[in-house]
Amino acid sequence: MRLTVFDVEHGQCSLLETDADGHILIDCGHNATTGWRPSEYLPRIGVTAIDRLFITNADEDHASDLHNLRQAAVGITSLNRNPTVSSSNIRQLKDQDLGAGIDALCEMLDTYNSPLMPNPRIDEVSYRNYWNKYPEFDNENDLSMVTFFDFNGSSICFTGDMTRKGWLGLLRDPSFRAELPNTTIFFASHHGREDGCCEELYTVGGLAPVVTIISDGGIQHATQETRQWYANRSSGFQLNGQTRRVLTTLNDGNIEMNIDADGSIQIWLAALENEFS
Repeated sequence: MRLTVFDVEHGQCSLLETDADGHILIDCGHNATTGWRPSEYLPRIGVTAIDRLFITNADEDHASDLHNLRQAAVGITSLNRNPTVSSSNIRQLKDQDLGAGIDALCEMLDTYNSPLMPNPRIDEVSYRNYWNKYPEFDNENDLSMVTFFDFNGSSICFTGDMTRKGWLGLLRDPSFRAELPNTTIFFASHHGREDGCCEELYTVGGLAPVVTIISDGGIQHATQETRQWYANRSSGFQLNGQTRRVLTTLNDGNIEMNIDADGSIQIWLAALENEFS
C-alpha cells in the first residue's frame, strides 16, 4: 500500500495505491507554481480509473483540477463527500462564486448518486466518513468530510478544512471519538491554520498521532503558524537522525509512504527513507 501526498501549495491532493492496483484520490488540488496537475500526472503513470474520489471540502483548493481530471483519460468510478450538502447548497453558500473545480464538483453531485458497489481493487482498505449536517452547520469549512483510512493496523485521518466549531460538533458522536486514539497519521485541518486547531480532539477524544502532516504553501495567513502546536501533540519518529513530529509539503515537498503488511510505515522525503512501526 502506498500513499503519496502531493505538494499542491495551499491545497490538498493525495493518492492511495493498493496492492491490487486500486487507486483512491483524496481531493484534487494542483500546484499553480510548478504546473503539476493530477489530471496530467495520473495518465502519465498509467492510471486509467479512480476507484474512489474523496472530496473533503467544497473549496476550490481541494478541487481545482477536478474539471480537467473529468476530461482526462481517467474514469472516476465513485464520489465520496458530505452527503447532506447538495450542489444547490454549495452554490448558495458560495453565492454563485464558483471556481471551475467546484463547478465540476456540483455537476458530479447531481449525477454520482448510485450506491457504492464492492470493488476488489480497494477491498483491503477500510474507511469511515464523518461530517456535520447541513443546515445545522452552514459554514462550508465545518461541513468538511473527515475520513479515517485503515489498513494493516495503521489509521490515517484526512480532515478537510474543519474548524474548532465543527470538531466540537463531531465530538458529540461516540463513534467518531472512538476513531481518534487509533490514528497514526493526522492531517492538520485547514492547511495548518489556527482555526483548525482543537484541543478537545486530544484531551477528550484521545488523539495521539505519531506524525501530523500539513499540506500547505507559503505563509498566507497570520494564523498559519501552528507547526509547533501540532508538534507538541505528536509523538514523532526518527528521520535522518532527527525526531520529526510534523511534516509539511511546503518544506518537505511530496511525502511518500509505504505501509507494509506488519503495520510498519516507510516514509520518503527528498530521497531520505525512514521506517517506524
